[in-house]
Amino acid sequence: MKSLLCSLSLLVACASSAPKAPTRSAQAQAPGASAQPQGTPDSSFRARPPPPGTAVEFHAPIPTQLVLRNGLPVFLIERHDIPLVSVALALRSGADTEPPGKAGLSSFTLDLLDEGTPARDAAAIARGFEDLGARYGSASEADSSRVSVTAISDTLGPVLDIFADVVLHPQFRAADVARVRVERLGEIAQALDDPQSVGRNVLSRVVFGEKHPWGYPREGTVSSVKAISRKDMVAWHQAWFRPSNAALFVVGDTDAATLMPLLEMRFGGWKDGRPPKGARHQRPKKTARVVTLVDKPGAPQSQIWIGEIGVSSSAPDIFPVRVMNNILGLSFNSRLNGNLRTEHGYSYGVFSFYYAHREPGPFVAAGGVITEKTAEALAEFMKELTKMKSGEVSDEELAEAKDSLVRTIPALFASNDQTAGACARVWAEGLPVDYYATYEDRVQAVTKESVARAARERLHPQDMAIVVVGPSAQIAPRLERLELGRIELRDAEGEARKAVSAAAQ
Repeated sequence: MKSLLCSLSLLVACASSAPKAPTRSAQAQAPGASAQPQGTPDSSFRARPPPPGTAVEFHAPIPTQLVLRNGLPVFLIERHDIPLVSVALALRSGADTEPPGKAGLSSFTLDLLDEGTPARDAAAIARGFEDLGARYGSASEADSSRVSVTAISDTLGPVLDIFADVVLHPQFRAADVARVRVERLGEIAQALDDPQSVGRNVLSRVVFGEKHPWGYPREGTVSSVKAISRKDMVAWHQAWFRPSNAALFVVGDTDAATLMPLLEMRFGGWKDGRPPKGARHQRPKKTARVVTLVDKPGAPQSQIWIGEIGVSSSAPDIFPVRVMNNILGLSFNSRLNGNLRTEHGYSYGVFSFYYAHREPGPFVAAGGVITEKTAEALAEFMKELTKMKSGEVSDEELAEAKDSLVRTIPALFASNDQTAGACARVWAEGLPVDYYATYEDRVQAVTKESVARAARERLHPQDMAIVVVGPSAQIAPRLERLELGRIELRDAEGEARKAVSAAAQ
């Protein structure tokens, strides 16, 4: 009863406090319902965008070249603004050295380096780096590998003790190999469920074929990772970790007088071994193009991956090729992105890229598109590739592409570690030591004629491999109507026979 009385009292109070209806004179003064609300006028300066700031000049550093007594090259760039030093040991060996059936061997081996040495187990290595404030990492690429560490300049000596031990004396204990193998198989399982990873990996298989190491994922496949043994890792490390196949890159708060004795003490006694025979990689024979389809039932987006073998990093026309590709698909304002994202709304973003190495790597044009428009999006991809091959380029496109390429270079040198990595890639690809210092001049020397010639000679849309990852039942009939090639089913690992068997069940 009390709650009921309270409620009634509240209603009465609200009613008594309700605003009274406006009088007729007030109604007459009120603005009409269609009148626009009065806002505060905006400041006049918002009517025009601010002008760009003063251009910042960037000059890429050229490393000083030194050498240890065993012939190991050392490249030094001094930076004394912060008390940090980054050290990277680079090899001219990566996935390109992996034998048949052992895809992922190089990256698997690098993952095991910091898992233990005769003097330290994995915990001691991790604790040692952590106690000294050091950051360790490793990476295997298509034709190179890199192991790196960043340390406080005052503790560089003790950090190099651990780093050299890890690089030169890995133990590859059976228990560590088994544990990292399980982790790697888990990563592969995740990649097989990711349409973008599937598209990239299957395209590599189609472009490079079954007998080329670049035809397989960098992390390996389920079968190859299971087949890699401790013996394989020991053999790969002994074959490719040699002074004549390596170089040290040091960037940061040190100088040659301080650095070289530290490096001599840890790496000067590193003995060179007999270099293994270089493998000759076979490319697949040219055949009639097929459209490779990987079924992903219920996917809201399809992944389209188009590609062919591209150019090497030392090709005479590499800079016209880079400018041409920036116009085609490297930048946000590129032709591909402007067509498929801005004009048609088929995608959040598409791109094209040349992966240039000592040997020609792949050219790729790719992106995710809405499933319902898969065929239409693929048709637009092919339209832009064909248009680019004609070599027609405007003055505005040329200027914007060159400016974009030049402005991306400073980001490669943002930190000591990034600078060491950039210099290591230059060395690994056999490029001159002043490559980035002269980069802008070579970009600016590119002409419309050289871009047109590169487009005509390097792009072959009629022969490019096509991979589509999406719901096959929904998109296959429309893809067939494009008449770009016979539809071939493959599974997420790129195996054709398994996919056909699964579809028949």
